[in-house]
Amino acid sequence: MTPEELQQYFQSRELPKSLEIQQDMQVFDVERFISTSFIHVGLWKKDLSKCPAWVRLLKFKEALENNEKA
Repeated sequence: MTPEELQQYFQSRELPKSLEIQQDMQVFDVERFISTSFIHVGLWKKDLSKCPAWVRLLKFKEALENNEKA
C-alpha cells in the first residue's frame, strides 16, 4: 500500500474522534494525527517501512478495522 492509497482509504471512511490503537497508544484527535503523520511520511527519505509515522498509520488502520468489526 502506498501513502496515497492509505490517505484515500482514510478519506473514504467515517473516522471516530478518538481511537485506541494499542493499550499504550491512544489517539485523541484523529484528524490531526492523520494529517501530522502524513506530513512526516512525506518528509521521510529512507525506506518507508522504517518510518515511525508510517508504522503508526498502519497500526491505526488496523485498529480502525478491528473497531469496525466489533
